[in-house]
Amino acid sequence: MCYDEPMNALILLGAIAGVPVLLALVFRVSAIFLFLSVAAGSLLVTYVGDDAALALGMVVRGQNTTLITQFALLLVPVGMSLLFLRKSLPRSKVIFHVPVLVATGAALAVLALPFLDSNAQQQLFSTRYGNVFKDAQDVVVAAAAFMALVLMWLASGPKEDKHKKHH
Repeated sequence: MCYDEPMNALILLGAIAGVPVLLALVFRVSAIFLFLSVAAGSLLVTYVGDDAALALGMVVRGQNTTLITQFALLLVPVGMSLLFLRKSLPRSKVIFHVPVLVATGAALAVLALPFLDSNAQQQLFSTRYGNVFKDAQDVVVAAAAFMALVLMWLASGPKEDKHKKHH
């Protein structure tokens, strides 16, 4: 990847974070499902990435097979969840999911960051916002995880049965 100016890397990272968030809002996909998809993609990259890149390299000749494989393993679970879980979130609850969706998008950007070439990373970190993002990576991932867990606990906690008979 070749970047002419630092803002291109920032725009790319913003698109990686923002597009899934916007699609989740449009398709009304639960932030819990989106976060789980991002986490699953990260696990796939970590534990299957090298083997998948090797297999793809045997079929497709090219120098960027590892990069393509890593991005695919990270993003395909997100895309599949957006596709299969459309309208899984009632309209009345969308507003409660917005902060978690934004945090999840930022976590996705953090996880995608190592897959950008070193030139793009350097250009990104040379910007004011990129430098802040670099310093806050661990906080971004931790906040997204915590927010997703809290939302899950609140949304899926024990429900009281209103029709239960009292003796």
